[in-house]
Amino acid sequence: MRRTRRLILLVTLSAAASTSGSQEPAPAAQAPVFHAGTQAVVLDVVARDKKGRTVTDLRAEEFTVLEDGAAKAITGFRFVAGPKLPPAMAGLQATNAPAPEAIKHPILVSLVFDALGNEGRAFARRSALELLAKETNPDTLFAVFSISQTLRMLQQFTTDRDKVKAAVEAACGKLDPRAVLPDARQSAATIERASRANDALTNPANQASGKAGGGAGASAGQAAVEAAFANVELEMQRVQESSANQQQGNTSLFSLFALARQQQSLAGRKAIVYFSEGLVVPSQLESLYRSVVSEANRANVSVYSVDVRGLFAASDYDNARNALKEATDASRQQVTSRGGLVIRESHVMAEETAESAINMNVQGQLASLAEGTGGRLLANSNDVGSGLLRAVDDLSGYYEIVYDPQLTSFDGSFRKVEVRLARKDVVVQTRAGYFALPPGETTVDFPWQLPLATALKASPLPRDFDFRSAVWHFGAEGDDVRHTLVAEVPLQNLQLEADGRKVRVHFAVMAVVRNSAGQVVEHFSQDSPFEAPSEKADALRLGNALFTRSFRVPPGRYSLELAVRDEAAKKVSVRRSVLMVSAAPAPVALSSLALVRRTEPVPAGALSSPDPLRVGENRIVPWVGEPTFKTGDTIRIYLVAFARSGGPETGLSLEFSREGEVVGRSTAALPAPDGEGRIPYVAGIPSQNLAPGRYELTAVVRQGDAAARERAFFVVAN
Repeated sequence: MRRTRRLILLVTLSAAASTSGSQEPAPAAQAPVFHAGTQAVVLDVVARDKKGRTVTDLRAEEFTVLEDGAAKAITGFRFVAGPKLPPAMAGLQATNAPAPEAIKHPILVSLVFDALGNEGRAFARRSALELLAKETNPDTLFAVFSISQTLRMLQQFTTDRDKVKAAVEAACGKLDPRAVLPDARQSAATIERASRANDALTNPANQASGKAGGGAGASAGQAAVEAAFANVELEMQRVQESSANQQQGNTSLFSLFALARQQQSLAGRKAIVYFSEGLVVPSQLESLYRSVVSEANRANVSVYSVDVRGLFAASDYDNARNALKEATDASRQQVTSRGGLVIRESHVMAEETAESAINMNVQGQLASLAEGTGGRLLANSNDVGSGLLRAVDDLSGYYEIVYDPQLTSFDGSFRKVEVRLARKDVVVQTRAGYFALPPGETTVDFPWQLPLATALKASPLPRDFDFRSAVWHFGAEGDDVRHTLVAEVPLQNLQLEADGRKVRVHFAVMAVVRNSAGQVVEHFSQDSPFEAPSEKADALRLGNALFTRSFRVPPGRYSLELAVRDEAAKKVSVRRSVLMVSAAPAPVALSSLALVRRTEPVPAGALSSPDPLRVGENRIVPWVGEPTFKTGDTIRIYLVAFARSGGPETGLSLEFSREGEVVGRSTAALPAPDGEGRIPYVAGIPSQNLAPGRYELTAVVRQGDAAARERAFFVVAN
């Protein structure tokens, strides 16, 4: 039977997709039908009696739906019940995947294991395996993910319980995760799998055979299902790579956001079983947290939080105090220098801010995440197996309620949703709400991005304050060329707000790369709220905030759009520039020259990054623009040479010119390239022999007869 994609929360339908819902006949009512251009919100509502049993005989008139306190007319209503196994199969374990066509009401369950300790992994492993042993609905597909410093898929959606068990063992430390999916080849394997699945889906032979039915139809259906899952996996990796880099300390929330967002395109009921030792959401991350809840609601994903501490001895209060002590220590390590201070969250976390956050209840945040998405918290017990089974059962019996939100604008505001029931002694469980974000806007994932995206479309471009930016190119990676964007915002140009013993500054940045056809090929952003004690206000004003992102694009002509918004003053500035990307020459190439402002250690536990400005345990902080050095300063440069491994010796020459006249030269033999042909190089050059003036620095790298050349400019002043 033909299946179309289910309508997700708050979607403006096009003429090409005017119906929604599973195409199977509904037990209680017809599937809702929507006309082109209609706005609709779909809610999945679970109703249970006092004994926890699903109530199946409720009527539409017994429900009241409120959005931001206003009652909304229900335009669609039905009860959806998934299939149950025959009694003879009740004790059997579904280890073999049925044909995709046999899955009439797919239930997608993502098992997510987030940075667990030894005891937590053992608890999570036992609970997950118990669920897999007892849950026998043939329409339930499981996937397995782990979160450490990034989100990692260990098993894509499947009904094969043996594969899922192996992935659980890998996530919980019983097996080497590389035995499930080799880490070094994960992205390549994903891309290859997506490509193969799409080829199979679009192959004319498969399409023709699908019309014949039988085995040929099963082959086409299998290709369709594999293509959907493989593409979601691929897109999820792309979103996670972009999102996780936005804020190094927010891996859990960004991972959950990526999981929820990329499941929007999958039909069926969806749940995330989130095994965690607690979720910390300080005030700076409140907007991100609410975006996770909203995105889960848009994708019809319920989160079931499992506190793996069981009957824990340590209190949430003590755990929060220990975590916040680390933040306070980081604050005390802040080093200020006039005009050269880079503001980071760990540096500006004041003792007052840390102390105010001690009362954060990490289990309470797990409960809030679950309740806000229509799920449930499973905690304070050493046996959560029955709770997990009940959670999965929630997915197979629920009411689908559709209403028109009557939105007049997509302003990014949070729309609170509440469902009330007239019948007594019945408890309903549904989602908390959603952000009203414009459909089809590819650069807006979070509500704070909406003003930035709007500013990028303004004419003329707004310019309320000054900031600086630069792009450095590095070597080829496949058919692409690696680039790094650095934007520098002087904080004296932003509004600082005083509040008792605190000062605050809050800005947001968005960068969009478009190809020559105007299509978005890369976009990244960051919301940066900072707090500091009032005695650090002067240092904050004299500092600069850096926004750094690394990206890859193939050779061609691009436009780079960059917007910075002062959230307190509601002011914004936009820069637009042309980015010309040339193919990296072979066999020798040279990156842009970066004049080094300073180096700084990478914080312990920070996310690994493909950014070439990160060298080992240190990060290069470059000057943005044309720097001025005083006589006697050491001028440090950073470059990356690319040469053949095993080839002739690689040499570097530096040439200094002033007013067109060469005033100095130096040469150096470079070390052998690494396994990828890279040679990172940092050099310090004294300036006492350079007279005041503007200089051009030319670097030439040679290997045999091949050479590559780059240049940079700086000023020497008395």
